[in-house]
Amino acid sequence: MKVLSVICAREGSKGLANKCVARIDNKMVVEYAIEYSLSLGSSVETVISTDIAQVTEYCKKKNITYIERDLKFCADDSKIDDALADAIDKNGHGCEYCSLVYGNIPTRYPDLFHEALNFLKRNKDYDAVISMQNVEKFHPEWMLDYNEEVLPHKIETSYRRQSLPQKMIHDGHTLVFNKDKFYNRYNGKLPYSKEYMYSIFGSKVKPLVNNEVIVDIDARKDLKLAEAVILNNK
Repeated sequence: MKVLSVICAREGSKGLANKCVARIDNKMVVEYAIEYSLSLGSSVETVISTDIAQVTEYCKKKNITYIERDLKFCADDSKIDDALADAIDKNGHGCEYCSLVYGNIPTRYPDLFHEALNFLKRNKDYDAVISMQNVEKFHPEWMLDYNEEVLPHKIETSYRRQSLPQKMIHDGHTLVFNKDKFYNRYNGKLPYSKEYMYSIFGSKVKPLVNNEVIVDIDARKDLKLAEAVILNNK
């Protein structure tokens, strides 16, 4: 049973320019994602979808399969779905499952991927597994509308985090899904509710709640945090 692991690394970034090729401990951020994908086993086929010349040169030197992403999939408003469907078109033949790997997340835990894949193998009625984390102290009940001039007023519903209703958010680490079902939804052959988050990946999606330290690089401070995690995990 083959899995297509698609690493997405786009050049444009409004938060931190060139974040995928920023360096942590003498490696590009995207290198950590690539090394993680290549470590997942012989049944996992890795392909990098990118428009970054530095990344394509790295792939050539390391003999890693890559796709020079079409410019129409590289705009700020482009969806990740487009890059995934393009990768499946070109490299997904013979694969039952697909794994989305964001190139700007360098902190990686292979056990999460294997747990997700094994769950899908055992539970064929599920379409996908997505990693989630409890928002804890960053709870929406404690958030205010952005205003640098005056602190907005908001009714306080709870002083204690433990009293708040639990909320979870996708941490960006793991998304493993049935390739054919996704592809058929993308091409309009299977209906799905577009207004719901993650619905293109399936009607029945398993949240994989975990407590790993996962750093999504979008600002310079994220690089410092990711470096601390990576060095600690060595």
